[in-house]
Amino acid sequence: MDNTNIVVLSVDQLREIIETTVCGCIEKVIGAFQPKHDSDSVDIDGALEFLNSNGYRIAKGQLYKETSAGNIPYHKFGHRLHFKISELRDWAELRLVSGNSVGTYIGIKGRKPQR
Repeated sequence: MDNTNIVVLSVDQLREIIETTVCGCIEKVIGAFQPKHDSDSVDIDGALEFLNSNGYRIAKGQLYKETSAGNIPYHKFGHRLHFKISELRDWAELRLVSGNSVGTYIGIKGRKPQR
């Protein structure tokens, strides 16, 4: 005799088993193709997008200037610049000036004093 087991399942039970198995396989395949990266780290375009979308208006050239001068926190990987969102946020907040602060007006150089 053969040691074959026969299992009787309802259509709903069979459907659930198949669905669970297929969904598990699909999740594994999708996970294998998705890039694994730290969401806190962005390239220069991501840094520009973050800063500009949060009200800190800056041009790409100015961002390069700030990195070159060492005024903005950044990291290099090869020849590429990378920025951490948390460091960008802290840097931008330090540069904010209170709307209640009183500024000093500096006149134009070279003007003759009025009599």
